[in-house]
Formats: sequence, structure tokens, C-alpha cells
Amino acid sequence: MSDEIHINVGGTLFETKWSTLQRHCDTLLGSLTTTSEYYNNVKKQFFFDRNPELFNTILDFYRNGVIHFPTHICGWNWKQELEFWRIPVTDISECCYPKYIRYEKDQNLVNYIKNAFIVRTAEYQTHKVSCLAGIKQRIWLFLEEPTSSIAAKIFSIFYLFIVLLSAITPMLATHPDVRQKHVDLDILIYWVTLNGLNLWIDKENPKEVMFVTTVQPKWLKDLDLFITMFFSCEQILRFASCPRKKEFFKDWLNVLDIILFFAMWTIFIIDQSFGEKLLENYELLIFYSVCYCLVVFRLLRFFRITKQYSALRILLMSVRASIKELGLLSITFLIFVLLFANLIYFAELRDPTTFPDMVIGLWWSVVTMTTVGYGDEVPKSALGRTVGSLCAVSGLLLLAMPIAVIAGKFNDLYEKNANREDFKKLHTIQKISKVHPSNTMTLKQSKSLKINTREMKSNRENKIFDIDI
Repeated sequence: MSDEIHINVGGTLFETKWSTLQRHCDTLLGSLTTTSEYYNNVKKQFFFDRNPELFNTILDFYRNGVIHFPTHICGWNWKQELEFWRIPVTDISECCYPKYIRYEKDQNLVNYIKNAFIVRTAEYQTHKVSCLAGIKQRIWLFLEEPTSSIAAKIFSIFYLFIVLLSAITPMLATHPDVRQKHVDLDILIYWVTLNGLNLWIDKENPKEVMFVTTVQPKWLKDLDLFITMFFSCEQILRFASCPRKKEFFKDWLNVLDIILFFAMWTIFIIDQSFGEKLLENYELLIFYSVCYCLVVFRLLRFFRITKQYSALRILLMSVRASIKELGLLSITFLIFVLLFANLIYFAELRDPTTFPDMVIGLWWSVVTMTTVGYGDEVPKSALGRTVGSLCAVSGLLLLAMPIAVIAGKFNDLYEKNANREDFKKLHTIQKISKVHPSNTMTLKQSKSLKINTREMKSNRENKIFDIDI
């Protein structure tokens, strides 16, 4: 049997030796036989419908033992070629491996963005859709997808306004100029003593005195009730229209809404029915205070409108993509905090007025490394100030690291998303050009293109699909 072998790749004939190919028997070419499906008995050659330009590099692998990629070839093509010829990734040369890894990373980023920006319509049946199912689908898109219609965009802006308003009302409720006088402190003390009760407040604490002697104005109570009813109705509609009830509870924002729902209505019920008993029952007061603190988390509902603003969503994705790096940084930060807490304690051991224990040193090291510097605890000795200087410099270096990591992730994701948006716009232009051939335009000319949102909304409502361009 001759050692020569003829291989036809995409119409280009290549000639090599069997012994060369058999250097890598675990690959496709290394395991070829004349009984293979690729063998042509008439022409006495193997035929592969592949790119002949890339095959030169494949043959060089059998001659040299490593793969060297041409710089002008797309990484996707090389991934496909390696998979077809069954060549392991470990055989890529060390100089070319970073190019391949860069392609893999870019592809992972693109998929990550696609999954994050995918528009999922409600999973209702496309055939025999009932009137109720159609209404539920419209409500779900209206609440869940701000980009689904103009009305949804307007609602998302109004929703943001209500979220900001809900964060302001608790602050107004604590301002002395906003609250209205309800009873004098002396009269309150007399009434409590007359009924044989214990007044739990500290009469020297003006904040506690303010809360028991003043009340919120009626307009502020009505505003808070409106906000509570708005969020309650929105949450009920969101849950009722959700096509996948189990998936609904996997979203942390939905879980937060449920907690806030009970907290807000608990506060309302206590204010309406048990307001006076707050002076008598300290446990009820603690429960009321906890619910009131939970209501502050209404501001986190702001993250619901991130679907409308791609830059904000990219920022959140950057933070999520940097979780491992941030976790490692947190551990490193904790180690340095403990280290400097010990050092400052022993450095100031001979001074009886500073750092009575290491717990205070722990507080001081956190404040110093984060460059806050309250000044409640300061080293006085030369050795202590040296430790303080090292602590401050270490904090600057450590805190600069997450900014660089998140900024790098943000730049990569933002660039990939911008390319994705341009690619989507090209597809839109192509679709319009097929309908109106005379209106063919370039990407640059399409910057002022306005897409018919009504038509897009109709498509979303009549089809079950995922936009994952």
C-alpha cells in the first residue's frame, strides 16, 4: 500500500502521507480508512466539504504537532474546524491560545447579554386564546416589559416617580416641622400615671418625645395610603397575570414585594386600630418599628425599571459578573482589618486612654481603611501613628481594585451590547428593505429610524417567541 494519501477539501486537492496523519490517531484524519464515508472509490481520494484555506493549517498540525491560527480568520471558524477534525483544544500553540480564549470570552459575554436582554412574552397558547388569557398577556407585558409599548414606558416612568416618592415619605414623617402637635408631654405623663402604665420613652431624648407627642399630618397619611394601595394593586396584577407562578417566587424583587406588602398593611392596621396601645405595649412597638424599617426597602423597587435602561442593566450585570473578584477582595479586606486591629491594640498598649480592647481596634481599622476617619479613636504614640498610616495606605490600595475590576467588566459588556444593538438595527433595516426595496438605507442613515411600536406590540401579543438577536 502506498504511503501517499489524496484529500479533496472544498475542490482543492491536497497530498500528504499516511504516516503523517497517523501521528495523531485520535483525530478524524488520523483514523481515516478506505471504508470511511468520506472515501471516494472512483477517484481514490477522500472528500471533505470544508474550507480549503483553513485546511492548510490543519495539515501543519500533523506535521508540526501544534495548531497555529492565522490572525485574519474568525475565532468561530476555528472552533468549528477543531470540532470537526476532532483536534483537542490542548493542541493549540501557546502563542495562539490567547486568541482562542479571547474568542471564547467574547462569545460568553455575548450569550450573557442575550440572556439578560431577552424579551420573554407570556406563555399562553397561540391557538384558541381566550379573551381572559389575552388580557392577562397584555397586563403581563405592560408591567414586566417597559419596552413592549409606549404605554408601558410611560407607566415605568410613573412607577419610578412613585418609588422615589415612597422613599421620601418616611423621611418627611420624621421631620419636626412636618409633624403636627398631638399632646403635651406633661399631659401624656399624667395620663400614663393615672392609668397605672409605664412610659417607655426617655424624656431626655427629643426624638422619642417627638414621636409620642406629635402625629403625621393627614395629607402625609393619605399619600402613604395611596402609595401602599398602588404597590398592592401592582403586585396583585403582576402575580395574577404571571404565566409561570413557580418562577414568580424565584425573583428576589417579587419576594421583596411580598414582604413589603405585609409590612405596609401591618403598619396601616396598627396605626388605625392599635395606635394608642403603642404606649402600653413595648413588644408591639418593637414589631411596629421593624415593619417601619422594612418599608424603607421600597426604594429597591427601582431595579424593576432597569429593563428600560440598558446602561443601568449593564452596570448591574458588571457587578454580578465580578462577584468572584469582589468576594476575594472582601476576604482580603477582612484579613487586613483583623491584622491592623491587632497591631493598633498592641502599639497603643501603654496608653490607658486609647483602644481599651481589640473590638474598638476592629472598628478603627474598618473606618481607617475605608478612608472615613470619624476621629472617635485615634492613635497617640509614634508607633500607633505608623500603624495608622500603613492601615490607611493599605485601604486605598485595596479599595481601588474593585473599581478597576467592575470598570473593566462594564467596558466589555457595554461594548458588546452596543455591537448587539447595531446588529439588531441592521436586521430591522433588512426587514424593512424587503418590504420596501426603495427604502434601503445604511446603518448610519438609520440613526433617526423610528420603528412602528404598535406593529411590534401586535407581534408580541400574537406570537410566542424570544427576541434573542
